[in-house]
Amino acid sequence: MGAGVALLLPVPIALVVTGISQLRMPESVQGRLVSPVLEPERRQGLPTYHRDCARSSECDVPLGCLMDARAHAQYCADSQCLTDAQCPQGTTCRVIATEGAGPLVRYCIPRGVREEGERCIKVPAERHEACVPGLQCSGETGFCARQCEPQQPETCPPGFFCADTRPEPACLPSCEQSGCPPGQHCVRHDGGASACARIYGPACQEAHCPGGQRREVIDAPARPGVIWSECEERCGDDDLPPCPDGRVCDGWSCKQPCDPKGPNTCNEGYRCFQRRPTGPWFCHPTW
Repeated sequence: MGAGVALLLPVPIALVVTGISQLRMPESVQGRLVSPVLEPERRQGLPTYHRDCARSSECDVPLGCLMDARAHAQYCADSQCLTDAQCPQGTTCRVIATEGAGPLVRYCIPRGVREEGERCIKVPAERHEACVPGLQCSGETGFCARQCEPQQPETCPPGFFCADTRPEPACLPSCEQSGCPPGQHCVRHDGGASACARIYGPACQEAHCPGGQRREVIDAPARPGVIWSECEERCGDDDLPPCPDGRVCDGWSCKQPCDPKGPNTCNEGYRCFQRRPTGPWFCHPTW
């Protein structure tokens, strides 16, 4: 009898040990580790926790460098949820890629309104910056996208291609072949994506800026399908010359001045704006 019990004991013990090992195994998505939700004591023991960063290599393991639009900052972070049940009402627990080769993190993201192929922010502050349920904000510049299989192009709808994005491959828009409706231009974005948009200002990818100036493309999730294009001339640094006559310096670049009390002198798609009480009034995109 005793021998029989002894023979049976190793089986459940082995199962328990195996179960514990599996529970402790780090989570991964597409071969990329997911940062866990750390206990407060563990967070306090990490010197870089919630410190500003430029890349994930600057963060203590298992933190990743995350761009958070809600905080207007990029900092070292762990996950803040495991399931939707741990998120506030109106939000969902999503896997987000951090900078460089850092781990993925799970964050509570608003259930948004942006449809497939529209621009989005990966950690948004508002619903109008987030994707509808079922879509992930993917790609280097952020597009609402469905998941896809790289070896099966048909998993993406017409006008989209399967891109090798993080945390998982996703269908990004492309207008290079199909072209755009009248009044719109096919605007190229980082990561191979391209999308049709109405452009206020010079068509930056089709026109050259004067010497010493660089092309700047501005968009806003609140205004899908609209791009503001500017030839930017830097200012505000001792090593840079002042703005030419008829221009004012704000936000490290020369702007077109305007008078909020006078006639509207701003181009279409722009409004007279003052960034701070002591700053100049200048023409700013109307988002």
